[in-house]
Amino acid sequence: MNKFEIYIIAGFVGGIARGLSSFLKKQRAGNAPKFNYQYFFTTVFFSGILGGIAGALAENNWKTSFLAGYAGIDFLENMYKSSPFAKLAKAAAR
Repeated sequence: MNKFEIYIIAGFVGGIARGLSSFLKKQRAGNAPKFNYQYFFTTVFFSGILGGIAGALAENNWKTSFLAGYAGIDFLENMYKSSPFAKLAKAAAR
């Protein structure tokens, strides 16, 4: 297994951890309605997908990829904001 695959897997696991922690937090607060398996697995799966993408972009080491996966969409948004593409899009919008 090459390093890139490890980064994606670490990010995916981080995303799943984020999805599970969000779900458990909602359950403990008592805000969650009746348990919906389809919603739960869909949410956790997409958290893992976003985590895998973030982990692949982080590609520093597996620990960074895991944390990037845990942060998920926040990480991707900040990477976009700091990229040259965001500056070009902002200049084009003016």
